[in-house]
Amino acid sequence: MSLSDIHPRKRASEDDNGTNKRFRQSDTHDDTKKTETASQDIELILPRQVNTHPAKIPDRKRHIQTISSIIKRKQPFEKTPNLRAIEIEYEIAKTTTHITYASTLRNAIYKLQHPEKFQSGAQTKKHSKDDVLKLLKSIEIPISKLRQYGFVMSVPEASPYTKITRNCQRCDTEFKLSQQLEPTTCEFHYGKIRRNPDNKTRYYDCCLAPKDDSRDIKPCESRKYHVYQNSSVEEKQSLRSFVKTDEIFDQRGKYRVLGIDCEMGYTTCGFELMRVTAVDYFTLKTVMDTHVLPFGEVVDFNTRFSGISSIDGSFVSFNQMIQELGMVMDKDTILIGHGLENDMNALRLVHNHIIDTSILYPKFESTPTSRKSLKDLTFKYLSKNIQVGNHDSAEDSIAAIEIVKYHIDRMEVGKHGN
Repeated sequence: MSLSDIHPRKRASEDDNGTNKRFRQSDTHDDTKKTETASQDIELILPRQVNTHPAKIPDRKRHIQTISSIIKRKQPFEKTPNLRAIEIEYEIAKTTTHITYASTLRNAIYKLQHPEKFQSGAQTKKHSKDDVLKLLKSIEIPISKLRQYGFVMSVPEASPYTKITRNCQRCDTEFKLSQQLEPTTCEFHYGKIRRNPDNKTRYYDCCLAPKDDSRDIKPCESRKYHVYQNSSVEEKQSLRSFVKTDEIFDQRGKYRVLGIDCEMGYTTCGFELMRVTAVDYFTLKTVMDTHVLPFGEVVDFNTRFSGISSIDGSFVSFNQMIQELGMVMDKDTILIGHGLENDMNALRLVHNHIIDTSILYPKFESTPTSRKSLKDLTFKYLSKNIQVGNHDSAEDSIAAIEIVKYHIDRMEVGKHGN
């Protein structure tokens, strides 16, 4: 199968190159203005508010000052030590109680003071590239387990969506597809639901509003349009076909191991791919960063999470993106990511060589399909705080790579009994 045969379908809104000629200014709602740039440090140190009250404010402030001084000493090139210290302390404060706060904080401070003991990536210095590849091959997720976690491992049958209504992904309101582009009110919480340390109550991490409160608490976000996601792989197949990488990537790709991250936006065809970023495992250099024209008309760029706020001339067709991806990877390239089944579904690729950090480190061993966020894993194992300020898709790819390097380092330490 040739690359040109992957997705032959074309709409009237596309030219011969598959380029979508209909652009729509989506309901970005000033996401870019709301997102903190974090380009300058702050002078006044104030702890961020949490529901858990793990320590008194003066004590929390003192700990933040301690963390900031360590960062300034150990990482002199850090531009925002105070801001980073506040975020480090906040991540601890929101997930601990007055009983566990102090010990958790001491562990974090110890990691900052002795980074060499927790440095990931040591195997690239101790081993040849071939040795590293063997280690990585040993932790590839088995195909049976990939299926368990929602990866598409064979090309599905197509099954188009036939109903005239959908339920909004954000507010759960039922709406007619024919009226999706008619302005309305969509109110929702954009954050995740988290459980307080007392394990009895839950809250939204976007605004700390309680989830299990009988009071009528107004959602913290509002948009003009309802949005939806395609509910099944069969439905996804009917819009754009899945393909096996061993059938389309017949040329050897340039890189053996890549970190992959995809960004999505809402369109009239659902939740579509808009950006693909690939990072080389060994150098941590971005080797591909391509913006992709969606098939449908844009409803919401999902700017807070995608980092995209408009479409310009740099966007390429889906097929051209696949061609570019085929230059940096092939059927044997190991792909690393977090919740990578979502990325592979967006790319419509069936690929056998996967390392998913959400599977390597499940939230609970007893319920392995429950997953920790990439942000939480990065903070826990690397003492780094990511996804602060403007979105950077390469940052997520690098974070997943560094967690895998940490995992391999730990394997090696265990092997030698150190």
